[in-house]
Amino acid sequence: MMLFKDLVSTNPSLKSKLNNFENKLLLKVSGVTSNSKEVKPGFIFVAIKGLKYDGSNFIKEAKKNGSALIISEKLNEEDIITIKKGCSRHIYALLSASYYKNQPQQIIGVTGTNGKTSVVEFCRQIWDQAGWKAVSMGTLGTRMPKNTMLNQSEHSKNKLTTFEPSILYKQLNDMAKDISHVALEASSHGIDQCRLDGVNFSGAVFTNLSHDHIDYHKTEENYFSAKKRLFTDILKKNSAVAINIDDPHGMLLYEQLIKLPLFILTFGKNKKADIVIKSITQNNNSIDLKIKYNNVIYSSPIGMIGDFQAYNVIASATICIALGMDPNFVFKSLSDLQPAPGRMQIVSGHPKDASIIIDYAHTPEALSSTLSALRQNTKGRIITLFGCGGDRDKLKRKIMGNIAQQQSNQVIVTDDNPRNELSSDIRKEILLGCPNAIEIPDRNNAIKYAISELKKNDLLLIAGKGHESFQVIGNQSLPFNDYNVVKETIKNLINHGH
Repeated sequence: MMLFKDLVSTNPSLKSKLNNFENKLLLKVSGVTSNSKEVKPGFIFVAIKGLKYDGSNFIKEAKKNGSALIISEKLNEEDIITIKKGCSRHIYALLSASYYKNQPQQIIGVTGTNGKTSVVEFCRQIWDQAGWKAVSMGTLGTRMPKNTMLNQSEHSKNKLTTFEPSILYKQLNDMAKDISHVALEASSHGIDQCRLDGVNFSGAVFTNLSHDHIDYHKTEENYFSAKKRLFTDILKKNSAVAINIDDPHGMLLYEQLIKLPLFILTFGKNKKADIVIKSITQNNNSIDLKIKYNNVIYSSPIGMIGDFQAYNVIASATICIALGMDPNFVFKSLSDLQPAPGRMQIVSGHPKDASIIIDYAHTPEALSSTLSALRQNTKGRIITLFGCGGDRDKLKRKIMGNIAQQQSNQVIVTDDNPRNELSSDIRKEILLGCPNAIEIPDRNNAIKYAISELKKNDLLLIAGKGHESFQVIGNQSLPFNDYNVVKETIKNLINHGH
């Protein structure tokens, strides 16, 4: 509980962004939310106009639930504070950050189309090896020290890569006493919707940019601009930045940031990079890395598959060094890193010694990179099983179907999270790119069929859902996990003597 005047004084810029707040200064505030159903007595309710709902339509409900203050962009009523500068999403983030005012000492944001989840998790593991209490936040939820999870029930309700401000800033505040380092995923939606505007970042990472979220951003230029905003609008002066300059958008970002007061370290095979990737040598289930930094060559074996995982590992190393960690320690620690759940996750035990990989790849670039990496070490057939999410970018469906057909011996098209679309329509759009694929609507049956078809030296890639423990059909989230289905299917095969 705090007075509104104290909340505003915590972030002086709020005064210049709000109208008619002077007579509210002595009101007691007990929370901040943009969800009218979460309002409790003493809460501030910020009315946000979203893609589906307009918060202004829920002001009566917020008042009925005991809201102390209403903040809106457009309603000019006596008991409502209006916004004169900025938008309601920006104000919501700043208010949440002011109410939940404490944050860990060092916070980094990781943005890019692919690799965010892996990079934040690798950063957490490197910091953990240094003896620091560190956390990663994002698609997997909030992963605490000793690999424990925080607020899984809250995260499953949230279902966002970059958490809503009411969850994000409360968690940061609760961690501040015990946690020193946080790595969080900064999605383009989260950046564009100002959710991170109140985070006191120490640094940020750019991994790559490829086709995704065009349904939301409309153009690739808008998508890139949303990512760039993390570096130009949210980061403070002298923050550390790590950029993959092998990616064309990474090089463009570097060129646009170079004159800003930021400490930038670049990485990649590009000879102009600060951290140069000399070689990535793939073995069966591991990679030998050779990296050059400050004219010193470092060799680091890592227990993973794929060049893209090597880039994720190096991204995490680069930001850690940019933040001041000893390079010798950082590069030595890479050999102990473990993949994030659902990221090139190997499931062993198939009775015919076939390989099964579960991966979150749900974009064209990610699927192509994953299949390319797997082809290097697969003697038999590659069978790719995947679907695409509903209510999301439709343009990528045919593209991903074509990639799967070009880089696999057999494709099985199934359901992902159809949400509010007809799953048959989604599959039909994928099949335009892979007309020779087998179509099995039910994901559970599709996985069982694919595993039963595997022969010695074959590899099955189950792509798209990775770690997810649910399948979204309509407005329902039904329990479902690829890994559990695979393990149960293998167990049944063994029990029946296959």
